[in-house]
Amino acid sequence: MESRRRAERFEVSMVPEFFKMLHIRRGMWYESPDEIEAGLEWGRRKARLLRWVRRQMRRRLTSREWKCIHLYFFRGMNYIEVGDATGTNAASAHRAVARSLRKLRVAAKRCRLAQADETLQEEDPA
Repeated sequence: MESRRRAERFEVSMVPEFFKMLHIRRGMWYESPDEIEAGLEWGRRKARLLRWVRRQMRRRLTSREWKCIHLYFFRGMNYIEVGDATGTNAASAHRAVARSLRKLRVAAKRCRLAQADETLQEEDPA
């Protein structure tokens, strides 16, 4: 048995013509310009939504609710850790997060209704 270095055992030999035959669009990480633009637009929409959520959190939530939401969603803590950080228990932290989410959902519905009314007013010539 021939003794080879470890790196040589994992080498795979290929003919250079193989790489010439590969087309860039068939590559694993190829993205068309349209796909790139769609990804960038998705990122911009996500950033706008996140700014809206943070603005609504400052406007509508109490400081304790804000802290619980921030720790749970933005810091990735579980309810026990959130309770420890806020000086309460896990059940109290859970109720604060649930109450905060209800408030934010109501704000989102109001915002959608307001946007729909603005759109109707823009379309209505009267």
